[in-house]
Amino acid sequence: MYAYATPRPHSTAPADFRPTVERRTQLSYLRAMVRACRNGSGGLVLVEGTFGTGKTSLLKAVREQAVSEGFTTLQACGDQLESTFRHGVVRQLFEQWLARVGTDRRDAALSGPAASAAPLFGYGDEGPAHETEAAQEEAIVDGLCHLLVNVSEGKPLLVLLDDLQWVDAPSLRFLESLRGRLGPYRILVCAAAVPSHRGGESGVARALLDPHAPNRVHIGALSRDGVREYVSAALSVPLNAESVLACYEATAGNPFFLNELVDELRARPGADGVDRPDLIARIGPRTISRVVQGWIEHISGPGARGALALARTLAVFGSSGDLPQLAETAELTLAEATEAAEALVDAGLVEPDAPLRYIAPIVRNAVYEHLPQTFRYRAHYSAAQTLIAGGAPAEQVADHLLHTPPSKDSRVGETLIAAGRRSLLNGDFPLAATLYRRALLETVSDDARCSLLAGLGEAELRTGDPRATQHLRDALDLADDPAERASIALNLSGALTAHARYEEAMGVLNAAHREVGERPGSLVPRLRSEMTKLSQILPPAQEAFTRLEGQGPASRSGERARRALAALITGATAAHVLRLCDEALLAGVSVTDEHDGGEAAWCVAMCLLCCGRITEAGSILDNAIHEAEVLRSSQASDDLRALRAYVNLNRGMLSEADTDATATLERTTGDLGRLSVGRPFAILALIDLLVLRNQVDTAAEAYQRHAASLDMPRRTLFLPLMVARGRLFVAQGDTEAGVADFLRTRELLDEWGARCCALNPAPRAVHGLADLGRFDEARSMGAAHLATARAFGADHITGVALGAYARTLPAAQAIEALEEAVSMLAAAGTPGLEANELVRLGTRLRDAGYATQARRRFRAADEIADGIGALATSREARRKLASLGVRVRETPRAGMPGLTPREMRVSVLAADGKRNREIANILFVTVKTVEWHLSQVYRKLGIASRDQLPEALARC
Repeated sequence: MYAYATPRPHSTAPADFRPTVERRTQLSYLRAMVRACRNGSGGLVLVEGTFGTGKTSLLKAVREQAVSEGFTTLQACGDQLESTFRHGVVRQLFEQWLARVGTDRRDAALSGPAASAAPLFGYGDEGPAHETEAAQEEAIVDGLCHLLVNVSEGKPLLVLLDDLQWVDAPSLRFLESLRGRLGPYRILVCAAAVPSHRGGESGVARALLDPHAPNRVHIGALSRDGVREYVSAALSVPLNAESVLACYEATAGNPFFLNELVDELRARPGADGVDRPDLIARIGPRTISRVVQGWIEHISGPGARGALALARTLAVFGSSGDLPQLAETAELTLAEATEAAEALVDAGLVEPDAPLRYIAPIVRNAVYEHLPQTFRYRAHYSAAQTLIAGGAPAEQVADHLLHTPPSKDSRVGETLIAAGRRSLLNGDFPLAATLYRRALLETVSDDARCSLLAGLGEAELRTGDPRATQHLRDALDLADDPAERASIALNLSGALTAHARYEEAMGVLNAAHREVGERPGSLVPRLRSEMTKLSQILPPAQEAFTRLEGQGPASRSGERARRALAALITGATAAHVLRLCDEALLAGVSVTDEHDGGEAAWCVAMCLLCCGRITEAGSILDNAIHEAEVLRSSQASDDLRALRAYVNLNRGMLSEADTDATATLERTTGDLGRLSVGRPFAILALIDLLVLRNQVDTAAEAYQRHAASLDMPRRTLFLPLMVARGRLFVAQGDTEAGVADFLRTRELLDEWGARCCALNPAPRAVHGLADLGRFDEARSMGAAHLATARAFGADHITGVALGAYARTLPAAQAIEALEEAVSMLAAAGTPGLEANELVRLGTRLRDAGYATQARRRFRAADEIADGIGALATSREARRKLASLGVRVRETPRAGMPGLTPREMRVSVLAADGKRNREIANILFVTVKTVEWHLSQVYRKLGIASRDQLPEALARC
């Protein structure tokens, strides 16, 4: 039978699948050699590749072809355990064939010069004795050569030899003797071997494996495209680019490792995990662990003794340890470790270049996951001590300390605290919390404990853990330095705010502000900024802003910007608010300002948006966000981008609004301690744009994810959340619940003295009341809000108010009001709002019998809505056109079938070969946003994967 040195991969893929993935060239060459042999031209071909690259699969494919073409086949496999058994492989080749054929055929094969080999198989006499052992061996080799020729009589012969590197020396001498002698015969020898990294073969082996020898076939690892083809076919599901990359990186393209990975994924219900790169990166199949141990046990020579210990220790260290550290942990001398490392490299398990590491992460995972628990504990403890003594970075040491029980070594606690601090700085808050919690189990000084609790509290705050409040209070009690106390107070305020304990949060900030005084640095402006935000949700609006004016150091622009926002909220006219904004702009609005950061820009942009200078608001936010990104001020950037999402929504730039809203929410979800003035507007913008796109279910999921767990607005800062929920209720058909949210928002604004009609959801409430048939309430509210809007003096606010009030008017008056609303909204540059009112105007005209004018309005609404991607409005306009007997055709945008500008940009970058993370970095968005855009592109272009993008884009 065909022997194997290691367990072979198993798969439900077709039998000829694995050999063909990126092996077609090699397979075609070998098949050509088979055909040439059948036609009378024999030869020897060597297939070379590292362990697991598919050499055996190629040989099996060649054998299948040869059998189908009438070849006789002989096969054997080298085995290191039998490498000292003389003529072991030769016996494998011939014994079964000799036993299977009839007596006459066997006698003929062993006749003549071949008779000198007959005693090797237990046939015939020993023959005449030779003077020397070398002469005896030469006679046997000559006999074997003639035996091979005799076997090929009548039929062409294929000889398959696997794992040639483990063939015994006498058998290898026989194979060497065949070189140059097979041409005239119909004999093809296909041998497979693993190349040595150290040139450790015997002289005969070096001759046979001469790199300049003809008929040499090399097979390497699969490329990323090969991995995609392999896994997609094996699992019968398409893979996204991130999963393909994860499979490729985990296995280094090794087909054997890849097949084991596929089996692990297939074992999960519904192939769960295929779209989870993080899971793929952690898989460590037991089969690979067993095979690797078998390979190590086959190692012979100087490195054999320490190979297993070093391999296990390397699995614990990963690639983070150098050879002296590995040697000390494995309890080997440096010389022994060096020999063991060379042996592991030669076995194809470890990369030959530094740092010492396994050839693929899946190998390291497999070895590590199946280590004995006692060994794993001892190795981690020893590794930590070795690294501490060597002055290794804290985070490297902490990787091992997390796997060890508490100790009395003070260095352990200090190391874990330092590693936690580094994780906080890197933004890895879950890891920071894990490190700090582990540090709590160690004995540390009071100073270190203060730092530990402060860090743990901050990490828990960023991950939404309710224990943050108590840990931060404990840290504040231990801290003595005013600056340190202020830093802790900022986080404690955030934790209290996350649980709607606003008064306590303000008290903590006030106390810290008094303690820190007017010391230089960034703490004072940060304290003032947080107090300013809290002041917006504690007292009534006018009182809050009045009280804050003139407190402490502030830039002129920041002071004027806050005055402008206070004037807006308390009911000043748009003209007055704009004058204050212009004064702030003249003083200069910059994120780099020491005292205001992004607050001034946010306030001014909000005022400009509400007062009708929407494009200018967007420009100010663009500049401010750029400054914040350069300064790496993530909080300022998130607040500004959230507002820009709302601004872009009003401008009809739905794709850009989506990008900003999604990016902000992805970065701040779970970070409950950040009192973000922008986040509620990001949620409102996202819900609105998804409803406009007719993606109501997606809007509901987004609200559930980003807003459902937040304290529902009892404070002004969070009122946009209630408006967003009302908008969602209406879109889902629960108009009554939506109206209740709109009315409650109005009540709260009145209670708090916020009289800005731009922030009032009265128009939404009026439309809802009209839908419910409550026309008297709708008319009264609509008239009052319209009067306030006209007094305020911003076209887009008045236009929306007119549109709402028109719902309650008779036909002629409604048409007049809607005509004015459309005109005002067109002038204001708010296409989404304009399209909505055009649909309403067209409906009134149609109902009044003005079909021609109605069609014109519906077409205009469809064109505007389709252009900005407002699918819900576009569909409504088309339904109304259809009701007038108009046949409506789909009108994709020029160049691309319905792609938004952002989708076009993402698709072009993806078609150019950029990965999702690269695209995210280029466009300053999250990976999730890129994935969402690509899913939309695939749907619109009618394709299934990014591989089809270039062709699809070329067709457009």
